[in-house]
Amino acid sequence: MHNKRITNYLIYGVDAAVLIALDQLVKTWAIGNLQGQPERPLIQGILHLTYLENTGAAFGFLSGFGGSNIFFSIIKIILLGLALVYFVKLPKEPRFLLLKIPLLLIIAGGIGNLIDRVRFGFVVDMFVFRFINFPVWNVADAYVTIGVFMFAIMAIFVVKDAPFFGVPAKTDGKQG
Repeated sequence: MHNKRITNYLIYGVDAAVLIALDQLVKTWAIGNLQGQPERPLIQGILHLTYLENTGAAFGFLSGFGGSNIFFSIIKIILLGLALVYFVKLPKEPRFLLLKIPLLLIIAGGIGNLIDRVRFGFVVDMFVFRFINFPVWNVADAYVTIGVFMFAIMAIFVVKDAPFFGVPAKTDGKQG
């Protein structure tokens, strides 16, 4: 049982590393190909590419706030720690995998943007939805947004008895 748990965590770790690497590759491409260039249509009038240095929180919230990089980095580390602890503490029953997948997306996205904050002092954003008024975003933002949405749907409608805020889950007895 112990070896299976280690194997599972290695698989989750590799999955997270692949997601983070994809995010960082797209950001590296954006820095090399979009920085200083005019906005480019990927799908004319719908999805465009640009280069933006986001010093704020999610989608530029509180951009320009003095000391934002340190503040948001600390907040991100705390939230990532809580998400990771919750991930590890979830019961090992297969149905709780439905919560681990979106948590993995949230964690990978958070780490991807934290890497930017540590490396550059800002987060690199590059995708623009032109058909709606939506902030510029990146791959890591997509992971977090999709992960939060999936987690909420799974927790509300599918795995209704998941543990939250210290309230234990109703399990079939296979804690681990």
